[in-house]
Order: sequence, then C-alpha cells, then structure tokens
Amino acid sequence: MIGIVLCSLALIIAFFSARKSLGAGLVSVMATGYAYGILRANFAVNASHFIFDAAILGFYAGAFITSTSRADVKRSRLLEPWVALLIGWPLLLFFVPIQDWAIQLVGLRGAIYFLPFLILGARMHDEDFADLATGIAILNLAAFAFAVYEFQFGLRTLYPVNEVTELIYRSNDAGLNRDFRIPATFVNAGAYGGVMALTFPFLAGMWAEKSRWLVRRRLFELAMFATAGGVFMSASRTSAVMLFASLIIVFTGLKMKATHRVALAAMFAIVLWAISKDDRLQRFQSLGDSNVIATRIGWSVNSTFTDLLFQYPMGNGLGGGGSSIPYFLESRLHGRVLAENEYGRIMLEQGVLGLIAWVVFVVWLIAASFPRGKHHWYMARRMLWSVISLTFLGAPIGTGLLTSIPSTAIMLLGCGWLVGQNQTAKLRAPNREAPPEPQASIMGHEPILVGNT
Repeated sequence: MIGIVLCSLALIIAFFSARKSLGAGLVSVMATGYAYGILRANFAVNASHFIFDAAILGFYAGAFITSTSRADVKRSRLLEPWVALLIGWPLLLFFVPIQDWAIQLVGLRGAIYFLPFLILGARMHDEDFADLATGIAILNLAAFAFAVYEFQFGLRTLYPVNEVTELIYRSNDAGLNRDFRIPATFVNAGAYGGVMALTFPFLAGMWAEKSRWLVRRRLFELAMFATAGGVFMSASRTSAVMLFASLIIVFTGLKMKATHRVALAAMFAIVLWAISKDDRLQRFQSLGDSNVIATRIGWSVNSTFTDLLFQYPMGNGLGGGGSSIPYFLESRLHGRVLAENEYGRIMLEQGVLGLIAWVVFVVWLIAASFPRGKHHWYMARRMLWSVISLTFLGAPIGTGLLTSIPSTAIMLLGCGWLVGQNQTAKLRAPNREAPPEPQASIMGHEPILVGNT
C-alpha cells in the first residue's frame, strides 16, 4: 500500500508542478529521483520500483498538454525525428516475443521512457534553467548531508540489507580497509557520483552569471563544494574524470574577477585537503595505474562483444541484455546474457540495427550540441558538453547510461538543452546579407535605396 501511495504522490506533484512551469516540473522529478534509492530500500515492496516512473509520467502529462510556442517547437525540431526513430524501433521489437512479456516491458521502458527529455530539454527557457539549477543546488546539499552521515556512521542505519541494496553492500572497495562506497540517497554509489558530476556544470554555469543575487551565489558555491565532495565520497572513478574535466574548463575558460578565482581555488583546495586525509576518498588515484585501467577495460571491451554480435544479430529480446530487472521478475528472464558495455547491452536488446541507430545518433548529437558562439550560458554549455561527451565515450566500459535514475534523465535533458541553445543562437542571429547599395539620382538629388517608394 505504501508503494502505491508514494507513486501516486510523485505523479500528482510532478503533474501540477509541470503545469506551473517546465522548470518547476523538472525540480519535482529530480527531487523524486534523488530520493528514489533510499525510499525503495526502506519500502521494499514491488510498487516502490515505480516511484520515479510515476513522477516522470506525471511530468510528461503536465508538460506536453501545456501549450507550447512556435519558438519552442523550432528549438526541438532537429531532435524530434531522432526521438521518433529511437522509440519506434524498440516498439516494433516489443512485439517480437523473445522474452517474457513482463521482461520485454521492462526492457522497453529502459529503451524509450527517458527519451522525451531530449525534446523538453530543447524547450527549456532561461528561467526554467535557473529554476532547475537552483533546485539541483538544494538537492545536492541535502544529498551531501546524507553522505556525510553515512561516511561517519555507516550505511545500515539508512539502508537495510535486502534484495534491493545488494549492490550497495557489494561495493566495498574504498580505501585500504575496503570500506563501502557512499550512495547518499541513491540506488548505489555509482549513481550518486554520476549525478554529482553531471550536475556540476548546471551549478557552475549559474554561479558564473554576473547578474545573480549574492545569496544565490553563496548557495551555488556551497553546492559546488558539496557536489565535488560527493564525487569523491562515491569513489566513482568515471565521475572523478568528468568532474576534473569541468574544473579544467572553469579555470581555463571562465573570465572572472581575481577574488572570485581565488575563492573558487580555495574551495577546491579544501576539498583536496579533505581527500588527502582519508584513503576512502582516494579511489580515483587508481586511474594512474595502467594495469587497473587495462583490466577494467578488458572486462567490457573484448572479444566477447564480437562473439555476441554474431550470436545475437537481432538481439536477445528487450530486457534480455543487461537491463536492470526487478528482483521479483528475474525468474521470468530467459537465456540471461550480460555485457558490461552499454553499447553491447543495446545490441543485445535491440539488435544490430538498434545499435547502429544509437551510434549514429550519438555522433550526430555530439556534433550538433557543440557550443557555438559565446552567447548566453556559454560556460555552462561548454562544461555540460564536455561531461556528456565523456559519458558517451565511456559507455563501453559500463552499463546503465540509458537506464540510471535520475542521471539518464539529467543527461538527456542536458543534451536537448545544448541542441536547443544552438538553435536559439541561429534564430537570433542577425541577417548577415549586406543592404542594397544606395544609388545616386541622375538629377543630383539625395540618393535613395532601390525598391523604396
């Protein structure tokens, strides 16, 4: 019963928030996504697995029934054919009964459910972006508070040991004593670190805006500190790489006052000092060990991918290639095949044609979303593009890129926003054609423009 109540509340709140504004709807969805892991762990009933899905459903309903201006539609027009293709192909495969219908439904959800965030991201206005970034700042601070508590007092007081938290309690490779990685309020530590790395550009981009209130600037500074700390507490190496990429862009590409630059450097010096004091925060240092990296890549990018490609050219059915299956449905899965490779997972579930569609889309997306012109939100766009590009490039060494809660929604939203910002720049660009040359009158009068009356 409690699971149904939570799903209903998430749906209703998201629906009415989206009716108010796109930014408010996004904040409500993200709040549900941030709380999803800890809610599902403590209310381990079947319905609890669908809390975030219910929030997204309410958000979609509220956002898409709200009237949209022509300018908003123009910003998302480039993405609409891609979304139709990436949704249409899995829909066709759903009617090919390779797996049990419930497994196919879970796989279909993972393949298509988050894709409309691309369109809605392209339609975000500046005030929507500001609302979302402010909401993220507050949520990241709240998540950091939970993370600090878990770091000091352990996980068991917040995360009971059950089928849902199995991965959390298997992730015990942080520090010399093999302590647990910190999940904060998320389904696992990897999800926590990924969300922190993905949201850092939103925070830094808002912080870089000169016209923001002083109180809000302090909020974003605190949130950036908490976000960076969360990446290292999660002990996610991939997230650390994405964070470092954002920081390089901040310090090398952002024009700011010397006092602001010093303040930002001091803030991250404190983060680095804290990292140096506890080996549980230093897992990212293994990135310098070529043997560790070679072994990790070898798990995912190896001959197994080629073997699976020839063995399952049409896939193993939706949900049959590595999508996260709820524990109460695992007995229905036939011929379990796993690939520790997101593109391998797509190939196993959507076949070679689905893989080709996604690879072509990713290449197009990286090119189409590249920040063009130093207009509004330039720093946020540069950082977000770098983080998203690294995410897609790192997809072959892990799974969950397109099914993670709530990082997949954030990533696709950011992709859509980047494309929409480039479209906005094109629509606002002045007409570069030279005006017609004035011609002198043969009677010596003042020149007139040809065609004027």
